[in-house]
Amino acid sequence: MNDVNEIFNLINNSYKICITGHKSPDGDCIGSVMALYHFLKPFKKDVTVFIDGIIPFNYKAFVDENIIAQDYDNEEFDLLFVLDSSDEKRLGKFENILNNTKKTVVIDHHKTNEGFGDINIIDTEMSSTGELLYDILKTSEMNISKEAAVLIYIAILTDTGKFSYSNTTSRTHRKTAELIDIGVDVAEIDNIVYNSKPSNIVRAFIDCISGIELYYNNQLGMTSITKSILDKNNAEMADVDGVVEYIREIKEVEVSCVLKENEEGTKVSLRSKNNIDVSNISVKFGGGGHSKAAGFEINENIENTKKILLKEFKEYFR
Repeated sequence: MNDVNEIFNLINNSYKICITGHKSPDGDCIGSVMALYHFLKPFKKDVTVFIDGIIPFNYKAFVDENIIAQDYDNEEFDLLFVLDSSDEKRLGKFENILNNTKKTVVIDHHKTNEGFGDINIIDTEMSSTGELLYDILKTSEMNISKEAAVLIYIAILTDTGKFSYSNTTSRTHRKTAELIDIGVDVAEIDNIVYNSKPSNIVRAFIDCISGIELYYNNQLGMTSITKSILDKNNAEMADVDGVVEYIREIKEVEVSCVLKENEEGTKVSLRSKNNIDVSNISVKFGGGGHSKAAGFEINENIENTKKILLKEFKEYFR
């Protein structure tokens, strides 16, 4: 509680404030960052938002992208909020902001976060950074606007897999009920976030899942999202979402894996269904995450990455 109180002291005593999240942002990152931005608006501060990566199509309706700065010129800040980022590297091209701020507050729920801020609010029992942020904001005397409530709801909704993952608790549902009381329209948000895929994105998704390969008696499912698939369908990597969750839906699959081709090599997304802790594997390669959802980036092409992962998972599926 003392740390939370200190956060509001810092806000009151700071003018230039920056908010950032992890690169290749997901719903929890976008929802948390933008919710905090809207919460801070009544404070009449100079607030800058940085996120390294495009906003996926299904979140654009909730975000004024003009708010998000694209370039950083070593501007200095009084206070920096880092949300939903397990380590400094996850800030991508905006990592250097950490060196140009007087105070840094880290708010996160990843168990691999060792705390790299002056104040670290890290709670691995939370379903999402959005849920944790909601608890923090509720301790202030300020009202949470409907706009901020919608964004927090999106953060929670997406990081719990529509409240289906094991990180969903009774507390999560109670907080969600409070957000609905503020004015969140559950059906409208569900339609925009989950039922609004453009046809080209669907075709890219189909191309990705048609390449699913199963290993170790079908316990490991793997596929790739390549540049050629994206180019063929005029799609962005950030828009082809849900492939790794789709693989996990296969009955025999214990771990699902998606290899995403990028300019530096391959980004790996891992999901676990039951007892395998995929964050242990992710950490080996400089990544992070949770026991059932983790990821990392590796300077290898997709074929080499596949070989590395098959060797890595061999001990789990003997």
